[in-house]
Amino acid sequence: MAYCPQCLTEYAEGSLECIDCGIPLQSGAPPESAQSPEDLEEPQVKLVKVRSFGGPAGSMSAEVAKGILEANGLPSVVRGEFSAEALPGVDPVDLLVRAEDAARAAELLQSFLDSPEGVAPDEQG
Repeated sequence: MAYCPQCLTEYAEGSLECIDCGIPLQSGAPPESAQSPEDLEEPQVKLVKVRSFGGPAGSMSAEVAKGILEANGLPSVVRGEFSAEALPGVDPVDLLVRAEDAARAAELLQSFLDSPEGVAPDEQG
């Protein structure tokens, strides 16, 4: 058995270098990690609904809103788009963001989607 000393991936005997790291493998088993498997798990991200879209164009509107958020550096997830395609106008499509991004996301969506003719509220006279 061989392993990569950088990423600790195990390889079958006869392998010479790590396919990911490109460095020479060491023989034997990788050393035991000081961290437990629970320590290696990523923390759960809390998602909150920032807006729902309905009607026949609900999925499309949600995707536009998602694009607005992502263009401003806020990751988002659309939930329910597949059921909305099956029954357009019946099932709502929700736009979810991280809890810590909710206020900024709501502000961005209001300025882009709720303002007349796409004019931001501070630009109105």
